[in-house]
Amino acid sequence: MKKSESKTATAAGKRLNTETLQPHWIEWLTGAVSSLLILLVVGWISYEAVNGTDSPAELQVDIVSTERTDAGWRVLFDLRNNGESTAAAVEVHGTVSEQGRLVEEAAVTVDYVAARSTAHGALIFTQNPNDRDFKIRAVGFTEP
Repeated sequence: MKKSESKTATAAGKRLNTETLQPHWIEWLTGAVSSLLILLVVGWISYEAVNGTDSPAELQVDIVSTERTDAGWRVLFDLRNNGESTAAAVEVHGTVSEQGRLVEEAAVTVDYVAARSTAHGALIFTQNPNDRDFKIRAVGFTEP
């Protein structure tokens, strides 16, 4: 036998497995943490499946600001979905009226507003909406 060879060689010239039979403590810790995380995720999904509500989307539009641009007046808004369901193809409609007479209207479709989240958008008018009666609201959506 050469000096560079392991002393664990058998008589047949094969090397023995040098791994220990007991796993390292880090392996045990990794396995325990992973198992705990999997159990927590499965438990949370099961709880939501049994107790979760499927209430429809509840949409609310809040005006953030009105700015003068080269194209006219840009009204920035936040579209909030306070419901438990996602809303798709949400149409936001804004009107500018004066003394009960419609002066201008604009609409935009927001592709997607997840449950309990906020999307941002803008409507563009040629007339200044600040000087007149201005209303903005979500008029419809679909369920994806």
